[in-house]
Amino acid sequence: MIESKLISKALFTDKSFNNLEELLVQIGVKSHALMEQTHSDKVVHANEAGIYNSDGIITSNKNLGLVVRTADCIPILLKDDINIGAVHVGWRGVKNKIINNAIKHFNLSELLMSVGPHAQSCCYEVKEDVSKYLYKYIDIREGKKYLDMSQSLKELSNETGFQIEVSTICTICDSSYNSYRENKTNKRQYGFIWI
Repeated sequence: MIESKLISKALFTDKSFNNLEELLVQIGVKSHALMEQTHSDKVVHANEAGIYNSDGIITSNKNLGLVVRTADCIPILLKDDINIGAVHVGWRGVKNKIINNAIKHFNLSELLMSVGPHAQSCCYEVKEDVSKYLYKYIDIREGKKYLDMSQSLKELSNETGFQIEVSTICTICDSSYNSYRENKTNKRQYGFIWI
């Protein structure tokens, strides 16, 4: 488990931690909200436990933890002086700027962003169908194209001034993490934030 250095009540699990209920008991959170993640640009406010049809959830409810599930996509946890948020970002989310939709709901001068383990440019090979949209974030090595998804978040941080921490762990090449690209697993790790 990785605890955020930037946000006090935020963490990311690895694949050794499969039981969400066990995690909730361990950290003392009684209810949680998660997402029916579909690679959309939709961000919603959650006031009660449940599964929300979105790829981003925000709450100011002190009794509600937020969960994001990933296996190569970027798990993002957000906090300002009032709200917390959890966002699921894959290449479509980068293309559709879901994180821009999410940060509109936060006080940028107080915003903290913690980015968990995800597919990194060392391993995340993409083809023309992806690279044509995200050419700014493509590294070319030996004629192959590799996507650096978190670069867009670092740029946004520089433009708007919020604080950010970005994990350098690659879920594809680090066997401690579930990776859909590596073996089509249906298992996920969790990003979790609470107030």
